[in-house]
Amino acid sequence: HNVHADYRAQVLASFTAPARRWLMDLLLVDDAPTFVRGYIAHWCDAPPASPVQREQLLRLLAAQSGDAQRLTDVILALWDELGFFARDYKTAYADLARHERDRYGDMLGADDLARLALVDALPDRRGKGEPPRLAKAGIIPAMGCPQTCRHCMFIWRPLKAVDADPQRVYRTVDALTDNVLFTGGDLTRHLDAFYDGIRAMRHVTTFAILLNGDFASDRVQTEQVLQAMATAIQGRPAHWPKAHVLLQISFDEFHQEVTVDKRGQLKERIPVAKIANIVELAPRFAPQLQLALLHKQTSLNFSMDVLHKGVFARLINELGARGHQVQVLSTAPASRLKRHPQATDKPAPLLKDASFALSAYPDVPILLTSSTIDGYGRAELLDEGETVKEKDLLHAVLADGEAAGERFDTDLMFWFNGWATLFNAVHICLGDLYADGVDLILRRQRNDPLSQALHVFDRRIPTLYAEVRDDLDRLIDKATGPHHLFHMLTEDSAVRLHLTRRLIELQRNAA
Repeated sequence: HNVHADYRAQVLASFTAPARRWLMDLLLVDDAPTFVRGYIAHWCDAPPASPVQREQLLRLLAAQSGDAQRLTDVILALWDELGFFARDYKTAYADLARHERDRYGDMLGADDLARLALVDALPDRRGKGEPPRLAKAGIIPAMGCPQTCRHCMFIWRPLKAVDADPQRVYRTVDALTDNVLFTGGDLTRHLDAFYDGIRAMRHVTTFAILLNGDFASDRVQTEQVLQAMATAIQGRPAHWPKAHVLLQISFDEFHQEVTVDKRGQLKERIPVAKIANIVELAPRFAPQLQLALLHKQTSLNFSMDVLHKGVFARLINELGARGHQVQVLSTAPASRLKRHPQATDKPAPLLKDASFALSAYPDVPILLTSSTIDGYGRAELLDEGETVKEKDLLHAVLADGEAAGERFDTDLMFWFNGWATLFNAVHICLGDLYADGVDLILRRQRNDPLSQALHVFDRRIPTLYAEVRDDLDRLIDKATGPHHLFHMLTEDSAVRLHLTRRLIELQRNAA
């Protein structure tokens, strides 16, 4: 992650111990040849009792007959061959956008329609009686976010439907589940759809929505949004089941990252002050509204530091400046040991969940929960020490078929454009609600061998993938965890068709 030129000297000033001050000075130079020549000159001039780097440098120099310029050219050529930092941010963003556009553009194309035809031809596995209500369902009014947080980066957004029928989506979901999540990146610009859903879905009792907190520009704006949510709940007919809003706010070292703008000014991507506005005001709207902060696990999670340093400490300081005291009510560890990103020698416990309350509202807990789910694999793009990865879980899945209670979430998400996709794989589409109807989509969900195999991280999927693609080992190596790997293995529609066909064949052979 680049350090802006305006702040490079200040950052390097933290590392100016006498033994390495010369290196910090070299890091301030503007071009690579000058850096390499300076590095060579330093060790050539160093006393014989210097560290091993001097001896190594002199051997390299001797191999070039003592010609420092030749050694400089050789080192620069070797560096270029490694291909590090070959793309600038603009190019990298464009590549990610193209990949996302291609993935969405492939949905319900010829290969997907052929795949669904295979699923439709299978016997229906529906049991007798009414099917049980789904544990949850998702609603995506639109997919996109104005932010480009490094762990997420929604860069390309699918076009919004021009013939959307939100009320049909609401009727569909209301008949299927008691719990719904409105998501799609950040829905700040689509809050009216959320309020409409609360008023329309009689049987739903938990209305969750994922936002990034950008709406909370000031106390007035924050209160308006929270009041609108509470009012929508209060406005439901008295004879309907009691319901509440679960307001999920993304809050971590990435959403609240300190960045440098085009003018070289430091700024928070999404200011902690905005999150403080939400935390400060949300308890007033209990019990209609429950606030939960969603956090991405980092090295801080391996101790109570996660509550005393980093973004959470910044939040506490901001609330303290406003006269609030915060009490941590509970903490809970993750169910599995994980590897510290900066000390990967052995797994260790980490803090996953916590609850806290403002002293003014001691009986209104605010939730904090952290995760590592990384279907898009953005953690692959981050520095090794920045985030917790799930390599151990991945290897357990591939070696033993054991996912330690983890599942690939195949619950349904209904888009306003008609798509019905999976929670952990929005590129896997089970049809168009408007064209196919919900009964056919539910039948496909019951019978689709690919969805079933994904749900349990079936080890046959990598094996079958390797029948038509030659990059399995590379994908396993780059995967940040099982969710990322199985996401990558199914991103191509031709591969999805092959996997479905082969899984059906294996089912028939077993029968």
